[in-house]
Amino acid sequence: MRKVILSSLFLIPLLGYSQTEIPDSIEGKELNEVVVEASNQRTSSTSSTYIPMSRQKNTASDAISLLSQMAIPQLNVDPASQNVKTVSGQAVSIFIDYVAASAQDLSGMRTTDVKKVEYLIYPTDPRFRGAQYVINFVMQKYEWGGYTKLSADKWFGVNRSEASVYSKFSYKRMTFDLYADEIYLTNRHTGTQSTETFRFPDLYGKGPQTVERVSIPAALRYRNNSNDITFRALYNTDKTQISNTLSLAFTSIPRNDATTSLTYANDFLPGSTAKSVASSNNFSLNYNFEIYRSFGEKLGMNIESRYNYDHNTSNSDYTDNDFRIINDAKEDMHYVSATPCLVWNPNNHNSLMPYMHAEYSTTKINYFGNSPSHQDYDIWGYMAGVKYTYQQSQWSAGGLVGWVYADVDLSGTRIKDNYPQGNVFGTYSPNDKNQVEITYAFGKQVPDTYQKSPNMLQQDELMWYAGTPGLDNYWNHRADATYTWLPNNKWQLSLNGAYFIADNRVTSIYTPTAPNGTMLRQYLNDGNFSWTTVTANATAKFLGGKLIARVSPMYTHYSTTGEYAQKMDGLQCTAQLTWYFGNFYLFGWYIPLHGKTSARHPE
Repeated sequence: MRKVILSSLFLIPLLGYSQTEIPDSIEGKELNEVVVEASNQRTSSTSSTYIPMSRQKNTASDAISLLSQMAIPQLNVDPASQNVKTVSGQAVSIFIDYVAASAQDLSGMRTTDVKKVEYLIYPTDPRFRGAQYVINFVMQKYEWGGYTKLSADKWFGVNRSEASVYSKFSYKRMTFDLYADEIYLTNRHTGTQSTETFRFPDLYGKGPQTVERVSIPAALRYRNNSNDITFRALYNTDKTQISNTLSLAFTSIPRNDATTSLTYANDFLPGSTAKSVASSNNFSLNYNFEIYRSFGEKLGMNIESRYNYDHNTSNSDYTDNDFRIINDAKEDMHYVSATPCLVWNPNNHNSLMPYMHAEYSTTKINYFGNSPSHQDYDIWGYMAGVKYTYQQSQWSAGGLVGWVYADVDLSGTRIKDNYPQGNVFGTYSPNDKNQVEITYAFGKQVPDTYQKSPNMLQQDELMWYAGTPGLDNYWNHRADATYTWLPNNKWQLSLNGAYFIADNRVTSIYTPTAPNGTMLRQYLNDGNFSWTTVTANATAKFLGGKLIARVSPMYTHYSTTGEYAQKMDGLQCTAQLTWYFGNFYLFGWYIPLHGKTSARHPE
């Protein structure tokens, strides 16, 4: 049967059904009542499947709203930022019918078409690009048709307004998407009071000085306008996917101004009122091409290529009495990458995925004002490796091993590095209600470009900042264990324990080596940083699913060595409550701004 949807703003499905009653010639017999409850959730060693309730699909405004209402135990959906991560805080790749979903796709989703939501661990399908954790929305499919969705949001407390339009049209194997939005934000309540203590051996030629600087915001003004436009053309069959996406983004911050009251604990500098006037403009052009091809049941290939262009300008004018700092900049950046991968599944148990990745970016920055300079950054990166997975009915295991080569040129300073990276994992699921996952991963962390930039800029009367070109990439290791329990439709539970350590990490260092003996903030490799977390997500559904409660306690232990060595423990708990009544629902959450923490310096 062919199904068609035609709509504009209001979605009007045109679906027809017929029913004819057939006389029953068999004599009826009264039977005892049998109640069977269909399961809306099940799990295996490599996946978990969740079927959203009708009231959730009808009330959800978009894909992220639906995930939040479903309260999937392996996921954490931040209600403020709308970020989706695993219970252990790792990134999740989101797909719609095996096609990578952009933020625009998720915003424009027609949630009533969602049939089920799959949470996948180390999937072997090449369309998932070798992602570790995946959410895949399985949708109702139509022969042809489309819809237009208008959305508007208003925030209170800060003056933020959003409006967007998303249009989708499908005809046989082709789908076309168009998205446009505008975001307007003003805020007069940013900024916090701060106290800084500086110790100088010889400040401005006046010998040793200890200066305590207190900054109190007096007047603040921030305004942001942004617009995004995205167009995608998708060709999709069982064996072939070809996707072309073009997007433009404009962001203007005409005001980022602050007036600050400055006081000093000694008489070295008089109290004053500092004013900072800043603005910026950003333009971004992005093109993404992706092709997937299946060569039968055992072999598939996916190739993704991307090009980005960014043009940014920024202006900053800081004044304090007769003291003035101007820092203006113009930046142009080009980025191109290609990622091919091949998946070979010789049988139902083994999967092999060799992959490659190459990228190049070039950035030119011109600084104007008090510290004029020109910077050129060229970065080449290459990666190759192989992923292997072995699956049985109740367990799976596998791993990934690869090699990374990086060549960085920062205005004449050349940095080269190559290193291995990889992970191993194992899962076990004795039945459709229990799942255990264990992972270990290692690799190197690459410092940000600004941390390596040789350019030195002045921040205020006492502080300068610059990067350190000779920073080293540093090793990190992570281990996770996750248990998920789905006893029935009313209860869900997921527990996670994780440990992370970074060796010879990058941290800030302050030295009185700037002009006139003032302070210079730079970066260096020093000491280790580690954390341990224990997290739980517990969900309960009452009143036939009309009331859903969720609590997420988390304990964290942090430890650093070297510069700023200390240990810290933290405990916090997030609560979420959803209540459905008719075609409406109320959703509330509580996230403590600061959990209970205790810090101590090691002996």
